[in-house]
Amino acid sequence: MPSFESNQLSGADLDEWVNHGLITSDQAAAIRRHLAEHGAVAGRGGSAPRRGGLNLLTIAAYFGAFLLVLAYTLYVGLQWEQLSYLVRAVIAAVTIAVFCMAGELLRRNQYITAGNLLIFAGVGVVPLLVHTLFGAAQIWPEEPAYGEFYRRVVLPQWIAMELAGIAAALVAVWVTRFPLITLHIAVWTWFLSMDLARWAFGSTGWMWDDRERLVGAVAGVAMLGAGVVLQWRTVRDYSLWLYLAGHVALLINLGTLALDRGQDIYGLTFLAIHVGFVAASVWLQRRIVLVFGALGCFIYVTYLALSVFEGALGFVVAVGVIGLLLLLGTVAYQRFGGGTLAARHVKQ
Repeated sequence: MPSFESNQLSGADLDEWVNHGLITSDQAAAIRRHLAEHGAVAGRGGSAPRRGGLNLLTIAAYFGAFLLVLAYTLYVGLQWEQLSYLVRAVIAAVTIAVFCMAGELLRRNQYITAGNLLIFAGVGVVPLLVHTLFGAAQIWPEEPAYGEFYRRVVLPQWIAMELAGIAAALVAVWVTRFPLITLHIAVWTWFLSMDLARWAFGSTGWMWDDRERLVGAVAGVAMLGAGVVLQWRTVRDYSLWLYLAGHVALLINLGTLALDRGQDIYGLTFLAIHVGFVAASVWLQRRIVLVFGALGCFIYVTYLALSVFEGALGFVVAVGVIGLLLLLGTVAYQRFGGGTLAARHVKQ
């Protein structure tokens, strides 16, 4: 998408082109829709396009959407079980229908972000509807409360809910091309990995031992891999939320393994992976990869300083010297090798 900061295109320009026969009215409408979907709206008359970005309206819209999801996924468990199955099913189904229909209506009227966020909220209610329908059909001998889905996420019964949620999110992404919906896919995939592991291993509960944490770490790596593929194969940024969820899953699962085991292979693997993230951030050109890579390195180095070397002055000095050398190395590279990096970026 080209920048509109220097040469702005307004709705008046499109109207003038239509009047002069340069484009048709249908083409003008198609251009307006395209600009709206990419964050630059060319309205009718003299209104200038507005770049999509972080502003108070965007923050309010996203915050409202996340509050809707929280209300229907986390907090609904407080009073949900007191309602009859019929009432629960109606509420969940109507919520999904209203949110998705209203979201599509807003999208068609050029309120793209608000409409996409409403659809995002509607997709988040899908597991609730599946839970209610299964409970009404008495498919589960002992129906767990829906609030347990997020507080105690490891039950084989949840697998159907997670698969239904992932399927609904995939359809929504296909229809809306809205990257935030991939966050639903990432979170439910993480839950699914834990539930499948318990089901496959016949565990009576999630003990958070080495096996379960390895499963969570593998799920995190899979999300990161999917993010890399999507970054290079798609125009829209579908990778951001997969990167975020994947890094969190890997940091929590492999990080606890590394800190529990200390200096064994898990700790070295954890450190090597996050050093690799720092290096890969240059190739991927993603700050989120750099941030989590650096965070993982800092966590493990801090652990070594406090727990393994017990604050030994020599280790602290060595870490400081390494940090200073890295900083001075960046200055030297900018001074003597910056042209190479700039030429690489130009070629890309």
